[in-house]
Amino acid sequence: MRAALALVMLAGFFVLAVGIVAGLGVLAAVLFERGDDSGGWWLLALALVVGGPILFAVVTAFWARPRAEGAELTRSAHPELWRHVDELARIAGTRSPDEIRLVAKANAGVWERRGTRYMELGLPWLAGMTIGELRSVLAHELGHYGGGHTRLSALTSRAQHALGMASRQDFAFFGVLYGWARLYALVAASESRKHERFADEVSVAASGREASVRSLLRGGPLGVAWQDYKSWYVALAVVAGRTPPLLEGFRAYLDHPRRVHQLREIEPLLAAQEPKSVFDSHPPIRERVATIARFSQLGGGVAEAVDERSSWPLLDGLPPEQVAALVGVQGPPIGWEELAALAGPVLVRRQADLLRHAGRVSKVGETIADVLRALEGAQLHKLTGAPVDASLTREEVHDAAVEAVTELLGCMVADLLVTANRARLELNWGGLFVLRMADGAAVYPDDVVAPAVRDANRVPEVRSALQNLGVNGL
Repeated sequence: MRAALALVMLAGFFVLAVGIVAGLGVLAAVLFERGDDSGGWWLLALALVVGGPILFAVVTAFWARPRAEGAELTRSAHPELWRHVDELARIAGTRSPDEIRLVAKANAGVWERRGTRYMELGLPWLAGMTIGELRSVLAHELGHYGGGHTRLSALTSRAQHALGMASRQDFAFFGVLYGWARLYALVAASESRKHERFADEVSVAASGREASVRSLLRGGPLGVAWQDYKSWYVALAVVAGRTPPLLEGFRAYLDHPRRVHQLREIEPLLAAQEPKSVFDSHPPIRERVATIARFSQLGGGVAEAVDERSSWPLLDGLPPEQVAALVGVQGPPIGWEELAALAGPVLVRRQADLLRHAGRVSKVGETIADVLRALEGAQLHKLTGAPVDASLTREEVHDAAVEAVTELLGCMVADLLVTANRARLELNWGGLFVLRMADGAAVYPDDVVAPAVRDANRVPEVRSALQNLGVNGL
């Protein structure tokens, strides 16, 4: 009923939009008729400005479809993965996908194109979740095509996407259009959230409440970890044009005690995030967790015991070059330690140059002495500039600035010591590199500089520590 009401409102929205555009066109014609060419052109331009985004949104949302990406995981090569997926489809009351595609993003989804059903499975989740958690994720996605999913609600979902594009504030020159779009989104979101709840019930039936909750809490942190892994460790492979064991590397990254602690710290922060738009129908993670805690298992569900085995072995037999292609890596194989020695100096120089550039642009200065003086003068934010995302709070902006400058300043220290032949780089899954000094001592550059970035009063202490390491020009 709500889906039907949403579609009626959708029709009303576009009738209203077309009426406004047509009305502007008629008024422009009247002005041309009266010889007021200037006014006519203005109204005609306004009609195009209002109508263009709406037409673009409709074409994009209703006619465009996803395209199959990533590496195909076939039944013959990955029978155990397909066994799980077939079982989950039965629990969800729907058919199995025709293809499973491995993609390089922390996400999973099921979609159809011309009658073919695809399941996209994110490599970070396969590498970082247990089988129980992964079953929960995939059961949820298949649940959208089970008893809680209809063609009418699918059309409602695409229409909601269209309105989300057409009624953005920068396109909504008429408040009535934006208000109508928000009302439509609220009605459609209610229907969508009902189906999200059904999908979560399927998830609990497939893996139990504990695994479902853990998969929800773990998904966001795994996405953050994957982005960091690509930005630093995969970047080494791109710089060198060589291919390390990428899956094994990500597992080593996730298993490092420092990373385990970091991911646990951000779990509650990500779970508390509200949807950024009224057009996002997903409830916050914390609400879904609270709802799942109240679920009783559906008939046919499994016991509460969680399958704690890693889902990583489900990728056994996947050629390393296919994984490499997903993240833009190519070249002959190489070990991680050898890769760090080969590409590490180039990467830290690039990152150090970013801080030098920021120092020049901000007029702070580009040497390490200049940066330390700026930190001592509480000028951290001069180095990072104004935030791009205006929705961030002051605390979030500050935390992001501290993290960025700590990483870049650590790279500057590493660059100076390696260039001066006072240290060499070794891989560190807890923080990219360890500086191995001539006497064999291990130095973690991020840890050395972090106190100065966080607290201006500790700059003299950090300056002294850097002098003891042999950093010149302080």
